[in-house]
Amino acid sequence: MVADHLPRFAAEPERVIVEAVVAAEPQLSAADVEAVLVTAVRRRPDRRQLAEALHADAQLLTSTRPEGPRSIEHLIRALIDHGARHLRLPRCGRCRKERPLPARNGIQRICTPCKGRLIALANPCVICGGTNFAVRDRNGRPRCRRHLPEPDRDVSRELTEHVAALPLGLTTDAAADAIREAVPSRQGKLQLLWALEDQPDLLTEHAVTGPPKTMALVRALVSRGAVGLSEPLCPFCKLRPAQPLERDGMRCCKGCWRESRSEPCSACGRTTWVAARTFDGAPLCTSCRGHDAFHHQTCIRCGTAGRPVQRTTDGILCRRCSEKPIATCSVCGRSKPVHHAKTSTPICGSCSTRAQKPKTCSRCGTERRANYRTPDGRPLCKPCGQPRVPCHTCGNTRVVHGRTPDNEPLCEGCWSKHPVARRPCSECGTVEKLFHHGLCVACSAPRALHAALGGDTGTMRAEVEPVFHALLHVLPPLAVLRWTRPSTTCRRLLGQLAAGSGPVTHAELDRLGPPKAVKTVRSALVVGGALPARDERLADLESWLAKTYSRVANPDDRKALRSFATWYHLRRLRRLPEGRPVTAGRAVAVRHEVRNVVRLLEWLEQQGTALGAATQDHVDAWLAEGPPHRLLVRNFLLWASRRGHANGLQAPWYRGDFTLAVVAQDHRWSHVQRLVGDDALDVVDRAAGLLLLLLAQPPSRISLLRTDQVTDHGDKVTLQLGRTPVELPPPLDDLIRVLVQRRTGRAAATPLQESNWLFPGGLAGRPMSPEHLAHRLRGIGIRPRAARNTALMDLAAELPAVVVSRLLGFHQNTADTWQREATGSGTEYAADLTRR
Repeated sequence: MVADHLPRFAAEPERVIVEAVVAAEPQLSAADVEAVLVTAVRRRPDRRQLAEALHADAQLLTSTRPEGPRSIEHLIRALIDHGARHLRLPRCGRCRKERPLPARNGIQRICTPCKGRLIALANPCVICGGTNFAVRDRNGRPRCRRHLPEPDRDVSRELTEHVAALPLGLTTDAAADAIREAVPSRQGKLQLLWALEDQPDLLTEHAVTGPPKTMALVRALVSRGAVGLSEPLCPFCKLRPAQPLERDGMRCCKGCWRESRSEPCSACGRTTWVAARTFDGAPLCTSCRGHDAFHHQTCIRCGTAGRPVQRTTDGILCRRCSEKPIATCSVCGRSKPVHHAKTSTPICGSCSTRAQKPKTCSRCGTERRANYRTPDGRPLCKPCGQPRVPCHTCGNTRVVHGRTPDNEPLCEGCWSKHPVARRPCSECGTVEKLFHHGLCVACSAPRALHAALGGDTGTMRAEVEPVFHALLHVLPPLAVLRWTRPSTTCRRLLGQLAAGSGPVTHAELDRLGPPKAVKTVRSALVVGGALPARDERLADLESWLAKTYSRVANPDDRKALRSFATWYHLRRLRRLPEGRPVTAGRAVAVRHEVRNVVRLLEWLEQQGTALGAATQDHVDAWLAEGPPHRLLVRNFLLWASRRGHANGLQAPWYRGDFTLAVVAQDHRWSHVQRLVGDDALDVVDRAAGLLLLLLAQPPSRISLLRTDQVTDHGDKVTLQLGRTPVELPPPLDDLIRVLVQRRTGRAAATPLQESNWLFPGGLAGRPMSPEHLAHRLRGIGIRPRAARNTALMDLAAELPAVVVSRLLGFHQNTADTWQREATGSGTEYAADLTRR
């Protein structure tokens, strides 16, 4: 139903007609009748007239009575050709013959000959009184065929001579050709001749006041090169060429002709051209016509009633379901939805918008693109042209984003929450807020992703199909639509993959950019199975090392640095057991060491020497000039000396003073009390903070915790950090239970299998990075390194080293070292340290 307050023949004319035809012709199916109806009676107003007539008297289909609209005849004739046997064509109301009935005599329809006889009877000849009407004379009186006006005049010759005598620079033959083209009939030429005799300058100055054929003659003369003659402009607006439309006795353009027939709109009150009328006959402007339920039609795709936007062979499409044709834009050269697709210059929406020249807004005076127009045609910018009215739901004065079934305005926020915004998807039938083209979000996502991976041709390569399937299975539909928006970085990245030539690999992704988008897409492809998993920290470290080597100018030194990084660091990292990725701490340690080696080699280059010629004095001088962390070059110097790249160089051990990175015990326990009692903090922050403050777990180990390391015994929760599970105190046990049940992070992608990370991160299938976790802890006032050192020193002082190693997962040597540090300085020093 289009509207409940409309009669059925106005709301559903097609159904009313089909029911009447099927009742009279039972052997025809409703689907066949509707198909014939749409072909035979194309205009919906004609269908409404036909439905109203059949609603009042269905016998018009079989009684041969010449009543009702002519569309009855068209429908019956088409149904008879389709096999109808009981329907009968209407007969002429005068001669009772079975003929086409284009004319009307009162309530009855008549054929063309009978209409001619009626016209002849109403116009007797002014000379003889005969009823064989043919034309009218110079004074407008009727004449029969035996008494034509001025039969002895050679109208063609006189009109040609009259036109050739004008100072137009045309020959007699050219003038005769123009007259034959513009005015083929004798009566039309005679009317022009009479008008030229009454007004000799008719063609040059007063063409808009002449007979209808005057405009055609002027255009024919101009096309043949008439001098001093141009196509006349509209006498009212003087902007557009005049057309054969009459206003106040003169020919005018279509806009001015419409202006003379303007009426106040019954909905908005503006005086403008009447684009349509309501069911009661009240006038409507173009804008209000789209909001009137009487003019709504049912969309063939989504099944909802609305304003028709696009007409197809199957029916109409609403604004949400209509699609522009795909073609190559004549401006940007890209294959996109375009305007004017059937012309030689199709143009996409973006290029069409950029091609519009800015105009001065008639309301605010700014120089902008004219998005709207006033009723009299003046330009309006977007802020001035958008209607801002009070929202029916919230009452705020905002831009109208939609309307209720009762035509009440709704703002964007209220529209998205209103039930009227939920409609059934044309593909799956799900009732929700549709995305576009009558499709829900889930049905729109595959099309959008296929368009992004199809490139300019719209055809997806076989090598890209795994990417298509992986993203569809991993990403939620809404995330797919966000990724495939034209302005997003991920859309550009997918376009680069579509434009490639080979399979999608990690190496190909490494060549693309920007890095953040590449990491996001890579994680989704790994989770979806399109790419094999790899150690991303190790890959990032290898990429960083390749860029760092280029800072060393000396080729021999650069070769030595590459060999050291490859065989001393990367070999150990690559030999890690399967399932143990490179931790953030290890990667940072390698970077610090290599960065200091590069600084040493750069300093030696400035001193004019190479690594092979450097002496211990050079090394000692460089170490003395800088901070203590320059001692990190020790491993490189010893390795280079053993392999012949240097001459017995060495450096002292680098020992950091961990006592500078501790917090007082009262501060530590105040943080613990806050994390225990403050429910306003996030569960992630509370759990990570307590693991750090109570169990001395650094962010690099907290982020790698998995759900299979947690065991819920009902009355207690244990966490496997070392060889022996540690029992978690309350409320840390409840926080861990919440994390096990939630398992959701900030990642847009959803893995095919549920993630087993206790602290999932922003990339699909990846845990939260230690850097981000440390940043969150610093945000609530906890310094991770100092808090971890304090907690570990306290645990090492209270528990044996073997217990610390087995419970907390530290190496035995690490536990022994911390125990010596905790007890070697004496209780007096520890007490003094806590009071600082």
